[in-house]
Amino acid sequence: MSAPVPTSHPKGFWFIFFGELAERCSFYGMRGLLAMYLIHVFGKTKGEASEVVHLYMAGCFATGLIGGFIADRFLGKYWTIVAFSVPYVIGQLLIGQSNETLVYVALVILAFGSGVIKPNISTLMGMTYDQQRPGQDQLRTRAFGYFYMAINVGSLLSYQICPLLRDYFGQVDPKTGLPATPESARAGYLAGFLFPAVLMAVALVLFAAGRKHYAVENVEANRAADDAGAEGKWKVAGRLAGLFALVMFFWVVFDQKTTVWIYFAADYLDTQFTTPFAVGGRTEWRLPPESIMSANPLLIICFVPLLNLLFGRLAAKGYRIRPTDKITAGFLLTAAATALHAAAGWIATNPDGSIAKVSILWQLAAYVVLTLGEVLISVTGLELAYTAAPRSMKSFITALWFVPIFFANLLSSQLAKAYPDTAHLAPFVSVVGGLIGTDRGLADATRPAYQFPTAQGYFLMLTVLVLVVTAAFVLVARRFNRTQPGEPAA
Repeated sequence: MSAPVPTSHPKGFWFIFFGELAERCSFYGMRGLLAMYLIHVFGKTKGEASEVVHLYMAGCFATGLIGGFIADRFLGKYWTIVAFSVPYVIGQLLIGQSNETLVYVALVILAFGSGVIKPNISTLMGMTYDQQRPGQDQLRTRAFGYFYMAINVGSLLSYQICPLLRDYFGQVDPKTGLPATPESARAGYLAGFLFPAVLMAVALVLFAAGRKHYAVENVEANRAADDAGAEGKWKVAGRLAGLFALVMFFWVVFDQKTTVWIYFAADYLDTQFTTPFAVGGRTEWRLPPESIMSANPLLIICFVPLLNLLFGRLAAKGYRIRPTDKITAGFLLTAAATALHAAAGWIATNPDGSIAKVSILWQLAAYVVLTLGEVLISVTGLELAYTAAPRSMKSFITALWFVPIFFANLLSSQLAKAYPDTAHLAPFVSVVGGLIGTDRGLADATRPAYQFPTAQGYFLMLTVLVLVVTAAFVLVARRFNRTQPGEPAA
C-alpha cells in the first residue's frame, strides 16, 4: 500500500516563491523608473519614452518562446534559468550609467534575461507539484495563485522603494517632481536602478539554493515524445492560441500603467498631501506618480487569497467556473478601469481647456477593478497554459501565453503616442462624441481649439476597444469549451 500524498506545499515551492519575488522586484523596479528616466536624463518626449518602454516590454515576452524551446529540448528548466540570470544581473548594473547607448544595450540583455526565465520558472513549479504532489490539483491551483502573489509582493516593494531612492539621491523638488539639476537626476536614477540589480543577484542565489527540491527533468524523453506526437500537440497549441490572441487586448490596457497611467497621474491627479507634523522640517509632500502603481501589487496580495478561497468553496459545492468565464469577467473589469480614467479626465478638464486636478481616488478605483481583472485573466491563463500543454511542450506553451503580451506592447508602443497627441484621436472621438450626443465639442483636426479632453478621448477609445474584444472572446471561448473534457459537444 502506497503512502498517502502529502497535502502541504513541497519545499521547492518556497525557493521558487522567494526567488521569483526578488526577480520580479528587480524587473518591475527598473521598468517603473524607465519612462521618466528617458524623459529626465535623455530629454525624450512622452511619446518617445512610451515607445521605448513598450518595445522593451515586447522584447521581454517575445524571447519567452526561445526560452521555452531551449528548456524543453536542450538545457532543462533549471539550467536555462541559471544561464540567463547571470547576464540579467549585468544588464541591471548597466542601465543606470546615464549613457544612451549602454541603456539600449542593457535593455536588450534584460529582455533576453527576463523573457527566457519567465515561462520556465512557473513550468518548473508546476512540474514539481505533478511529481511530488500527484493528484493534488487544488493545491497546485493555490500554488499558481501564491506564485502570482510573489510577483506582486516584489513589484509592490520596488514601486515604493525605487522612486523614493531616485527622489532622495536626485534631490527632487517635492512640489514640481523635477530633479534639482541634470547631475542630480543622473545620481538619483543610478541609485534607483542599483536596488533592482542587487535584488536580481539575490534572486539567483535563492533559486539556485533550492535545486535539489525541484522536479527531476528528462530532456531526452521530452524530445522523443515531442518528435513522436508533434501533430496532436500542435493542435492543442492552436486551440489555445485563439484564446490567447484576444487576451492581447487586456495587456494593451494593463501595460500602459507604466507609461500613460503615470503621465495621467502627473497631469490630472492631485498627488500633494500634508502631514500633521513635520518630518525633516517638512509638512508638504508629493507622492511620485510612479508610486501609485504600487496599488496594483498591494491589491493582488489581498485578492489572490480571497479568490482562491471563493473558487475553492464553489468547487467544493459543485459549482464549476470555467477558466474562460473568469477571463470574460476580467475583460469587463478592464473596460471599467479605462472608463474611470475617461470620466476623471472629463471632470478634470475645464471648458477653457485648463486642468483642475482631481482626487487620486479616481486612479485608485481604476486599479481596484483592473487588478480584479488581472487576477481573473492572468492567473487563470497561466495555469491553463500549463495544464492544457502536452508534457514535452510545457515551457513552450507557457511561453505562448506570453506572446500576446509581446504583440500588445508592440501595439502600445504606437498607440500610446496618441496620448497626449490629440490629432491621432480626432476621427475616433468625433464619431463617439456624436453617438453620445456630447455638446462639449468634438475632436476635429480642423478646429484647433476644440474642447473634447485628450485623456477622455484616449481612455474612451480603449474602453470601446475592450468591450468589442470581450464580445469576440465570448464567441471564441464557446468553441474552445466544446473541445474540453466535461463540456457539452453542442
